[in-house]
Amino acid sequence: MIVMMHKRRRRRTIRRSPFSYKGRSRTPGKSKSELAYWKERAYVAGNEAAAAAENFRRVSENPYHSEASMRGLYRQVNASWSRWYHSIKPLSWPVYYASAAKFSEGYRNHSKVYFDHRIWLPTDKTVAAIVTVMNEKDTILQVMEQLNRMPLHEIICVVNGSIDESFEMIRNQSDAIIVHYSQALGHDVGRAVGAKLADSDILLFLDGDFPVMSEHLLPFIEAVERGMDIALNNISPYIGIFANRDYVTMVKEFVNRSMLRADLEANSLTAVPHAMRKEAARLIGYGNLAVPPKAQVIAIEQGMSICAPASVDVISKNRIRSRNVGPRNAVSDMIIGDHIEALKTAMDRRSSRLSFPDQIRNRQIIKL
Repeated sequence: MIVMMHKRRRRRTIRRSPFSYKGRSRTPGKSKSELAYWKERAYVAGNEAAAAAENFRRVSENPYHSEASMRGLYRQVNASWSRWYHSIKPLSWPVYYASAAKFSEGYRNHSKVYFDHRIWLPTDKTVAAIVTVMNEKDTILQVMEQLNRMPLHEIICVVNGSIDESFEMIRNQSDAIIVHYSQALGHDVGRAVGAKLADSDILLFLDGDFPVMSEHLLPFIEAVERGMDIALNNISPYIGIFANRDYVTMVKEFVNRSMLRADLEANSLTAVPHAMRKEAARLIGYGNLAVPPKAQVIAIEQGMSICAPASVDVISKNRIRSRNVGPRNAVSDMIIGDHIEALKTAMDRRSSRLSFPDQIRNRQIIKL
């Protein structure tokens, strides 16, 4: 039965050229669900992409191929997927994931190469993942495992102040670029260092203390692909009502409201994952990225496009450390201080009242 189904699918592949990523002339039939329709189209697109890239089979079947050559071939497949995906309407994420899997299946059935649960990116631009690492031996391999599922151009790990085996684990289990500092830099400085060193179009920022599924990272990449300068993590679903919020959350929202971006709520560059254009990082200034709220104020002031396309729960999953426990701890004090610095930057660029009007006082009287 499996063979017969396979043969029927191949006959449909030959007969129905509109399923190619070159066009969208066929619309879903009434009896076929949207998911089934796009899965079938993706399968055919993957099969045709493999047929147009016979060199994939020749290189992948070479027993002496290098890891670098295989990474290049995965990026080639991703480019084929991206071309097809951008030739159709945007898909919901469940349909996207299912279609990407069928694209892999179609490609594999022609090329005979297994993709090992890889996930394809919704862009053909180069993407760098920047990971800050400090004593993360318990989680860093899981983080790297998820990043290795994606055809990234670069993975940059900024290992700082670590006294455990984090450095050795990354070096032995991946081909990531490792930047090592014996002293602790903090997450924000590490991200700024990685952003400056990266040579990719899109920068994706993560921490090494908890893994995020590759599927959950794609919305941030796609937001930048579709024109956003910065894509923030939407933590709003996890912070609860205003009366129960801590001082850090309150000051985050106050800064956004002060910059006339109430729509961003408490979302901030202080939370990962987030993504941005490399050019946006350059215009903000790599040094300013070391103070995330200040960088966000500068980005808003420069008129950059900022959104929060997806939510990843980094609050309940945040690793408990001695310096981030309690209502007043070193980490929360530092973040609040960063937001005060951001407000000072906003006042210098606007006025002492920021965006809040002076509705009662008539200050002109004292000048008469």
